[in-house]
Amino acid sequence: MSELDSSLRQLASLPVPAGLELIDDAIIAGFAAQRREASFGKRATFLAGAFALLLGLTTGGLVTGPPAQAQGIAPFASDNPLAPSNLLDVHP
Repeated sequence: MSELDSSLRQLASLPVPAGLELIDDAIIAGFAAQRREASFGKRATFLAGAFALLLGLTTGGLVTGPPAQAQGIAPFASDNPLAPSNLLDVHP
């Protein structure tokens, strides 16, 4: 018989501590608190998303005027506005 088996038998023969009865209530209360916090987090996330969507639709609807026209950029053209020579060339 190993030392572990004898230790477990000795532990099994001991009386159950009285404090173990109180652990259940604390664990269940912790689960309830965690559930409340999780529902608050979901609600806050939903409200933040709804607010962001409403804000985006409102500000997008307030923009008036014609949309900007896209300009084609040829990578090897001499008049490319994004070429390093044009970006570094500063004219006073």
